Amino acid sequence: MIKIISDSACDLKKAYTEQNNIGIVPFNIIINEDTSLKDKIDIQSEELLEMMKNDSHFFAKTSQPSPDDYKIEFEKAAKQGCDIICFTITSELSGSYQSAEIAKKIIQEEYDVDIRVIDSLSASLGQAILINKAIEMVHQDKSLDEIEDYINKIKLTSKVFLLVDTLKYLEKGGRISKSKRLIGSALSLKPILKLENGKLDIVDKVIGKKRAIKNMMRLLNSEKNKSDKSHEFFVVHADSEKESSEIYDELKTENNIPFDIEVLSPVLVCHSGYGSVAIGIISTEV
Repeated sequence: MIKIISDSACDLKKAYTEQNNIGIVPFNIIINEDTSLKDKIDIQSEELLEMMKNDSHFFAKTSQPSPDDYKIEFEKAAKQGCDIICFTITSELSGSYQSAEIAKKIIQEEYDVDIRVIDSLSASLGQAILINKAIEMVHQDKSLDEIEDYINKIKLTSKVFLLVDTLKYLEKGGRISKSKRLIGSALSLKPILKLENGKLDIVDKVIGKKRAIKNMMRLLNSEKNKSDKSHEFFVVHADSEKESSEIYDELKTENNIPFDIEVLSPVLVCHSGYGSVAIGIISTEV
């Protein structure tokens, strides 16, 4: 048997994880330097967004799951006689992958279990699409090697475009430099960021949210048109329900979207801030 485990940055709904027996290892949200909350367990996105909107000085930090956090989930699976595939958010933005690798070594010294830790090079539903494909392959009785090989190929095609109202949360969280934040914030431009090969960078700056969304869709379609292979898409947001619904409706007429619109998890909201929306594409054909 193969057990799928992921950190909580995958943004999968609880119903989906329970249905597919997926183990979730939560990030930590640290508020006011002294209150540590488990992502999507002790705090939900809606609560965090409300705090952000009501307090201009509000700031929450995040910390990755510890090796012990992963060890608990790995040990549960090992005791059940399962091999493991574990997915993490891109290692360029978090140490979650490193924590999972440390836990893997500890568990494999104690149990006869094969553990594969996969750096998704992505986040949110970009990570979730990889998990969904792995689950499909588990149901097809594919081997660990076959699943890992396929996932490691398609993850290289993942592109995520993120529109944020402000770069201050990404800068405070250490995900972009202060100089990039100052450049992106000049003239009240709306920055569009691209997550590719695990790295996040500013790719465009546009006046006005509507125009920025049009540019973001143009960038997405440009990626789609580079290949005739099959693609899957996703839409997520943090307090941008109207805009994300319009994007979703436009995309779904001609494209495969395996998941409904999702609200970013608290750990990602901490860095994107409120008013953000993201769209992603990944080629599922190798």
